[in-house]
Amino acid sequence: MIEVKIVNPHSKELESLYTHCSRLSKRNNSVLYLLESYLDKKLLDDPQLAEIRDILLTVSADITKLTNHLHIECGDENEGL
Repeated sequence: MIEVKIVNPHSKELESLYTHCSRLSKRNNSVLYLLESYLDKKLLDDPQLAEIRDILLTVSADITKLTNHLHIECGDENEGL
């Protein structure tokens, strides 16, 4: 089994793809909180803001699911040894 590692841009340490995706998803979700705080209202109170909220939540979910949908191919199947 191939284990995919990614360099964390902040710590410069290697982390698993799952950990990296989880961190990105959480950061994306934090935008919702910051936006609500900045606007001083719930995003669901306004149809346009609700659409932005839905997009952000969908992106977060897609980021989290990335590790389940990733397919990595190494080398050529027809390559001889």
